[in-house]
Amino acid sequence: MLVAMVAFLAMATVAFCNPAAPAGDISMKGAKKGAVNLSHKMHAEKAGISDCKTCHHSWDGKAAPQKCDSCHKEKKDGKTPSMKTAAHKQCKGCHKKSKNKAAPTSCKKCHKK
Repeated sequence: MLVAMVAFLAMATVAFCNPAAPAGDISMKGAKKGAVNLSHKMHAEKAGISDCKTCHHSWDGKAAPQKCDSCHKEKKDGKTPSMKTAAHKQCKGCHKKSKNKAAPTSCKKCHKK
């Protein structure tokens, strides 16, 4: 009983402390080949991503996670890679590593004009 109560409290703490994930699709605009749209919910559920820092790697866990383009600009800025480089490394890299046939890795599957 004590273990169940501790587990419940831990889950409730995580649920109430983490900011609410976007309900709809996220659209990353600005790419020359067209916007990239993704479902935050689908990535969290189907890909099993439960740690926000998997994608929001600079998140401090306190404020709401920032959008990718708040750090990653059109061109490389110092040590921070451009949005294109970061997305291809992070997103496309994760898709390839997952071996999930539904995870797109070609330009036209992600970029929609």
